[in-house]
Amino acid sequence: MESQPKNEQLLILTDVIKVLVSNTETENKYAIFEENVPPLGGPPPHTHPDEEVFYILEGEFEFVRNDLNNPFRALPGSVVHVASNEVHTFKNVGETPGKMIVLLTPGNLLNYFRAIGDSLKNNADYPDLKKVPDFSKLNVEKAFKHAAEHNVQFIVPKIAEN
Repeated sequence: MESQPKNEQLLILTDVIKVLVSNTETENKYAIFEENVPPLGGPPPHTHPDEEVFYILEGEFEFVRNDLNNPFRALPGSVVHVASNEVHTFKNVGETPGKMIVLLTPGNLLNYFRAIGDSLKNNADYPDLKKVPDFSKLNVEKAFKHAAEHNVQFIVPKIAEN
């Protein structure tokens, strides 16, 4: 199994993840990363086989699990568990950057993040996480392109036909 660089940091759509324990270090039993989320940042609704546990350190988040019309708040100290293949998403609904620790089991999702993310190697690469991202500049094409091969499925709204 290939070794990943120490201090691995990736920009995943709007969020910056800092890998604390790589899936390559645990023989793909788990992975742990810190996720930093700008105001209004977060992924579109999706599913994947990995289980996730989110521990909120800073910020105000809104999570959705299974029922997209029933979001709930998660503040510092909150723990949110997302089961395997459960439809979920989250958004930083506060005015300041949010931060959480995320535990993945078994950690395969980290390989997807590596496929779609931009490696952050120096300070110039980092987005300003205090600002709302410019969503028109996000490269979502890569996220959709690599989703199937990593068992990630995005939940896109159905558009009514006339």
